[in-house]
Amino acid sequence: MRISAPRLLACLALFTATGAFAQLSIDPPNPTALDTVRLRYTHEGCTNADSVQVSQDSNRITVAVDRGGVSPDCGTVAGFFEDYTLGRLPAGEYDASLVVNPPRGTLGPTELLGPIHVSVAHAGATGSLHPHDDYTDMWWNPREPGWALSVSQLQEKLFIAWVTYDDSGKAAWLVMPGGAWSRDGATNALRFSGKIYRTQGTPWSLPFDPAATHLAQTGTASFTPLDSSHGIFSYTVDGVSGSRMVERFRF
Repeated sequence: MRISAPRLLACLALFTATGAFAQLSIDPPNPTALDTVRLRYTHEGCTNADSVQVSQDSNRITVAVDRGGVSPDCGTVAGFFEDYTLGRLPAGEYDASLVVNPPRGTLGPTELLGPIHVSVAHAGATGSLHPHDDYTDMWWNPREPGWALSVSQLQEKLFIAWVTYDDSGKAAWLVMPGGAWSRDGATNALRFSGKIYRTQGTPWSLPFDPAATHLAQTGTASFTPLDSSHGIFSYTVDGVSGSRMVERFRF
């Protein structure tokens, strides 16, 4: 029995999609309504970032992308992946698929990967020890230009980098790589508190030396959101305490 070329290509595309199903995953793996959800594609090769299109029909989300051009280093590292942002999704159940088209202007099969199921949980109840927004951003005080906080959030975890200056006026980095949420006993305000560290490492002008990386705890700090765009940053560093109003940096 002879199989036509279009039917053969369709069979090959279906086979490729079935074999590549395990290449799709969700980041973070168990998202809540606060998280920015991304579809992760682990594969060899690259796709064209300028071609990404995301569409949604009810609870079905489709990402369409073109394969990228030829590059000797593109996707050759073990475990290489590309992420496609689906966004912050309301709590519910979703199915996400990836459509990989041939490079624009060329011929070739289209791969269909997935769908992969996505369960998005509700945010924490009001009054609980759970944040109700994503505070990932650059934060500063516009009346005190020159220093800032870089806040990264994954679910309920915050990583805060404080870009500031030391006693001699030189640029300094202090980091709060973790902590816990609590509520103020007097105001009931939700705040994130943790230990703060001073970092030291390899100068940018030299090859990286892991032995030169050091962390030393220098105090504690807390971030208290007042609303989605304003907050209070409090700290005790080297025995000196302070508190600063901060807001999201707007370009």
